[in-house]
Amino acid sequence: MKNKIGIWAPLRYANVGDDMQAIAFAKHIQKLGYGVKLFQLDIDLAELYHLESVPTVDELCKNVNLVVIAGGALLTPFKWYKRILNKAAREYEADFKDLYLATKKYPQVKFCAISMGGDGKVKNPKTWYSHWRIDFFRSPAFVNGTVRLAGDVAQMKQAFCKDFVYHADMLFRTPDYFKPKILPHTDKIRVCLQFKKGRYLDKQLLADIYAYAENYDDMEFHFITTHMPKIGLTYQYMPEKPSKNIFLDAYENPNQLLGVLASCDVIMTSMLHVGLMGLTVNTPFVSYRGPGKTKSFLKSIGGEWAILPENISFEELRIQVLTKKKENLFAQYNQDVIAGMVKDSLNQYDFCTEIVKRLS
Repeated sequence: MKNKIGIWAPLRYANVGDDMQAIAFAKHIQKLGYGVKLFQLDIDLAELYHLESVPTVDELCKNVNLVVIAGGALLTPFKWYKRILNKAAREYEADFKDLYLATKKYPQVKFCAISMGGDGKVKNPKTWYSHWRIDFFRSPAFVNGTVRLAGDVAQMKQAFCKDFVYHADMLFRTPDYFKPKILPHTDKIRVCLQFKKGRYLDKQLLADIYAYAENYDDMEFHFITTHMPKIGLTYQYMPEKPSKNIFLDAYENPNQLLGVLASCDVIMTSMLHVGLMGLTVNTPFVSYRGPGKTKSFLKSIGGEWAILPENISFEELRIQVLTKKKENLFAQYNQDVIAGMVKDSLNQYDFCTEIVKRLS
């Protein structure tokens, strides 16, 4: 067995996107003949995928020369008051403190971010990031890597003096590393729903979904979350209980959630990663009150039709989207562009191979 490689991501939040990136890189690195250890990977996932999980950055950095930063939205901007008042933002910035201090305690270790995410915009780092995040990104120990939005190349250069390259999101290769656990067959239309609470969710639309599920029997509505319930993050909507056409499919592991996405006819989501994962299993997605990056992505694949009006009614949604055949909806995207992204995504793994061989 060759040297071990550390893999860092904010895995304590048990978020499917972060988990999948870390596990996929772990599998890829193992195929190259190296051992791996992952920072705070959920113990059940560690057992399921036969991976080593370590609880601290200290344990992660011991006896390794390279720590791969497995994607993640590490360029997420937080204004100063959010970094003080919001618990998740405080913890996020504290992670960068731990990473920066590790560059001093373990000078032999290099840190490399692969398929890192932001919002594609150039921002003044002092306005949006803590000094720990800035110090870590500017550290000589933090080496050049890759981003998954082209606009983030300029952000890394101007804000942190790093020469990153752009390739399509590593998760376009999801089927190479995870086998979806398909749901039992049904003749009903299956709709996958991922909603954020508050202003992101129209109460009338939700009420109409419940009413339709109760009064008609041609559709199933599968509500998902992207965090495991045991983590206690409750910003995503989940019904209180299931019924004959209402299903609760909270995230348990990547194979399970991918199976839900693959089994559905369409996904309605406010999160780009959920939609992207759907595309990898040939399920079309539409953006419901999603952020600008989701809309930009859809436009890039010819998916303007999939950007829903903010106040769409259920009847409009049903007629325009939910009753359309799955393959017909998917065919409305630009297939050549999607195929190009899937192919380009391989470059994320090729980059990982190169950096592991060079710095391990």
